[in-house]
Amino acid sequence: MYSKNLHTMKINKKAVKTFWDQQAKKSNYLRPEGISNLEEDEELLEKKIGLETKKIFSWIGNLSNKTVLDLGAGTGQWSLKFAKSAKSVIAVEFSKGMQDLAISEAKKQKINNIKYELCAAESFFIDEEIDIIWISGLLCYLHDEDCENLLSNCKKMISKNGRLILREPIGLQERFEIREVYSEALKTKYSNTYRTSEEYFELFARHDFKKMRDEDMFDKGSDLNKWSETRLRIFEFQV
Repeated sequence: MYSKNLHTMKINKKAVKTFWDQQAKKSNYLRPEGISNLEEDEELLEKKIGLETKKIFSWIGNLSNKTVLDLGAGTGQWSLKFAKSAKSVIAVEFSKGMQDLAISEAKKQKINNIKYELCAAESFFIDEEIDIIWISGLLCYLHDEDCENLLSNCKKMISKNGRLILREPIGLQERFEIREVYSEALKTKYSNTYRTSEEYFELFARHDFKKMRDEDMFDKGSDLNKWSETRLRIFEFQV
């Protein structure tokens, strides 16, 4: 079912978890980044990883002596990159299959400063100050009230000069919802919520997060902008 600009169609959490557990099983022919990005075209995946890594690290800057919280860490694509220069990383993921892949990859790369938490991101809280909160492709799978709960916890965890970096797909003109639609490319049913940038500004403002900057991840006309109604966007917020 497709829906535009409605807020009543809740995402089935169990179905989302099942979806990611099934994605994890593709590890016999897909690399971890392809699983997390839902991208099976190796050429596009390489291009995507290169462009995103360059932009994201130009935004995040120096991570030395910093603690990073990765909410919705998936196969560890970003946790592993952050851990190479950060003091420590906390990787939160609710799919055991995805988390197992992340732990396996960390062992292969001999990275040992990542703490793994098997938990729904919106329920996670730790009584520590976090310097960088990283949220990537997560809120689009959460209902509005879960986003509120997640940000309420983030507000309590983020350090005085901390930053929250959000990487999310957005609806360009209006909110766009997909609920339990079969995807031929993914060979399974898929759900997603493409909120507008304005919705995210309002959501974060309700929890005292100020928007510092935001921009599209990819240039206009890029073949990585696959759908005319949506874009992948990056935001920076501070309290």
